[in-house]
Amino acid sequence: MILLILLICVAAAVLLSQLLIDRFGFTNLTYSLAFDADEVTEGETVTLTETICSSKLLPLPWVKAELTTHSALELAADQSAVSGETRFVSSYFCLFPYRRIARKWQVRCTKRGIFTVSHAVIVLNDLFASAEQSRAYPGAFAQITVLPATVDTPQIREFPDQLTGDVLRRRTLIPDRFAFCGIRQYADGDPVRDICWSASARAGEPMVRQFQETSAPSLTVLLRMETRETDIAQVSDLALHEDAIRLSASYLARCVEARIPVRFLANTEINGLPAETAFASGADEKLRLLRMLAAMEGTVSYPFRRLLRRMMAEDSAASILVIVSRAEEDLLRLAAREPRMTVVSLKPLPLHTHLENVQYAALHNKEETA
Repeated sequence: MILLILLICVAAAVLLSQLLIDRFGFTNLTYSLAFDADEVTEGETVTLTETICSSKLLPLPWVKAELTTHSALELAADQSAVSGETRFVSSYFCLFPYRRIARKWQVRCTKRGIFTVSHAVIVLNDLFASAEQSRAYPGAFAQITVLPATVDTPQIREFPDQLTGDVLRRRTLIPDRFAFCGIRQYADGDPVRDICWSASARAGEPMVRQFQETSAPSLTVLLRMETRETDIAQVSDLALHEDAIRLSASYLARCVEARIPVRFLANTEINGLPAETAFASGADEKLRLLRMLAAMEGTVSYPFRRLLRRMMAEDSAASILVIVSRAEEDLLRLAAREPRMTVVSLKPLPLHTHLENVQYAALHNKEETA
């Protein structure tokens, strides 16, 4: 009889627990996610705070939170599963009445990009695991921007020095008087302040100084998205593409730090718009350029040759830096005719290449074959 009464009491407790969790389990239950930083650099670690709060009298003995994020965000090694580029993270709580729990995860950002931790699903169960209830929390959402890391190579350290000084250009109506280029005879309309009296005395007639127009050097960085000749709409070698992004970030950062106006272009689109920027310099512009690189996906919107031809025609005196996965023969022939263009290849150059404006950037300490 005692055993029967005990069984009835247990069954009643289970049934009551099921009814209470089914009716009030998600009442006054909140769940949120937040990173402690909006932006980090590739390779850095950030803290993700997971907060769950129960503002009711009913205890919740078994609570499970399931999250979805990108596999590039490394967290919860023992409590996560990875499938392709998706990481599934599970965490468990025991919530007593009017209890708030904050759990902190150390997240290592292994790849540049804009990532979210979202698709949160809360699963509730009773003490006997017999009353499972689940509900999605679309408001539980955290986003972080991972900026590309920069690399250090001899080419990057030396490159800004090649762009220092002034660049001569075609003269406009008003000379800037920085580049003196000679003496000529006075002509009607010449300013009196340009008369060179010593030369006039020797020539026996008025002579004036002659000037060239100058401008500050600027650089256009072009990134070729294709990693292989067969790439049409999508990048095939993602690892090589990420190296190209890091190399682009390094050149852009060095130019901005050296106060050299620089712009970036790639034959892809970001949110439906061409991946192009205007000339910029300064710390704020450096962040803007890195954010653009972080948002780039591995898509090819149009052939790189079209972009290169347009840039070559826009300004016949501009310096152009072309970053490619492999320097192909047609690009090498163009570089031989265009000394203002510098080509940097991530793959070793062909053995017959001996051009000063074509370089190989070895980002990894390993031997590669051309």
